[in-house]
Amino acid sequence: MNSRSLILRTLLSLLLLLPALTLGAQEAREAILAFSAKVKAVDCDFTQTKESSLLAEAAVSTGHMTYRRPAYLEWQYQTPIPIAFIADGEQVGIRREDHTESLTGNQGRTMKEMTRMIVGNIEGSALMDEKYFQTQYEETADAIIVTLFPKKREMQKMWSRLLLYYDKASLNATRFELYEASGDLTTITFSKIHYEFSE
Repeated sequence: MNSRSLILRTLLSLLLLLPALTLGAQEAREAILAFSAKVKAVDCDFTQTKESSLLAEAAVSTGHMTYRRPAYLEWQYQTPIPIAFIADGEQVGIRREDHTESLTGNQGRTMKEMTRMIVGNIEGSALMDEKYFQTQYEETADAIIVTLFPKKREMQKMWSRLLLYYDKASLNATRFELYEASGDLTTITFSKIHYEFSE
């Protein structure tokens, strides 16, 4: 898996941190903005599973995600290889073992754009921006599923669609599925989600 693909997959998975809604589009937008305006920080654990025809068995990674307002984001893989993607304002980098390196060039630009989008999603504004995704809502007996169809050409080259699953009772994000253009599937399951809200 290349760094660019890993960065985009990592950052897009943070879309799951928004609350789920069973309302119409306008009501959903208003509820998300009201909820998101209060979010000061988010912490959660994750398990990421990659299924591919090129792999004999699924590749599984685990880790922890941290977001702090106004623009700090850390996606830390703990197993099988410790590595963290970090964005703090306009600074983006990768931390491996005991050193951190800045991302520059295409990787840096891509991560900055995706970080702005994800932070905007946590804050409630970017999910409303129709230039990134076409959105569909679906409700099952125990889940609310939001399907995102990428509009940006760069994203379409990587993913055909992204599915966000929310527990219907608690509205906690539970799972994120990234369907790649290649046919591969990455599933990220979230647990121990903790929000801090401003007063």
